[in-house]
Amino acid sequence: MGRLFTIGWPYLLVVLHSVGFSVIAMSQVGLPEALDEAAGRSSPRVAITFDDLPWNGPGYTDAEMIGLTDTLLATLTSRGVPATGLVTCRGIQEGAPILRKWLDAGMELGNHSTSHRDLNRTPTDEWLADVEACGEAVSEIAGGPLRWFRYPMLHQGDDRAVRDSVAQTLADWGYANAHVTIDNSEWLLARAYDLAMQAADTAEAQAVVEAYLAHVREAAAHFRAAGREKFGREVDHVLLLHANAIAARHIGEVLDGLTAAGFTVASLE
Repeated sequence: MGRLFTIGWPYLLVVLHSVGFSVIAMSQVGLPEALDEAAGRSSPRVAITFDDLPWNGPGYTDAEMIGLTDTLLATLTSRGVPATGLVTCRGIQEGAPILRKWLDAGMELGNHSTSHRDLNRTPTDEWLADVEACGEAVSEIAGGPLRWFRYPMLHQGDDRAVRDSVAQTLADWGYANAHVTIDNSEWLLARAYDLAMQAADTAEAQAVVEAYLAHVREAAAHFRAAGREKFGREVDHVLLLHANAIAARHIGEVLDGLTAAGFTVASLE
């Protein structure tokens, strides 16, 4: 994880202070039983997922977001990657053209709630209403019901009663949980990249890209090892990324790194 700090401090400190962080750290998440399907395989599969569609990150015009989305999707489709995009529905009407591009490219959309509210800090009825509204909005664009839901912040409730009640409601609505097993802080590096690009500092931007790619590789290696330790063998994984400029321009290198590490890209199924 040391390479995360090779990028310039002016950009990194702006990002850290803007989100209230003092350090960058990968959060530990459990390897769900639902992914316990890799028995008999010598290498794990990994599903590629993107949070906060239509777009994650400020400072981009509509035309830039659409162009970068085209770049991202072109790489995914050319490599046959069946990615899933989880939609945060704030501003969904303005972002609908981007969501349709994902659908036209053969990707699947899921629900990530309207306002990205933390279940651990929000009354359950308000939180569920927020989720339901997003599901309705995305389903209208997708032309049918959605299969996948991802909890904002990956928080599934801070006590068993809430967790069980919410999980049952989501299941009743037809959702499967889009678990994450490879969590990371790529979104924070993405913001540092945006700042460098906006400052026309190409050297700094390239340093951020190198840190980003190393960070994702290290996260994948870390959680792959955690899976082997937990289950005594390889397990399948789900990688969390965000729909942003650094991913759009460098997803091919991310995929190359995963392949070189022995992962096989698969769908979220």
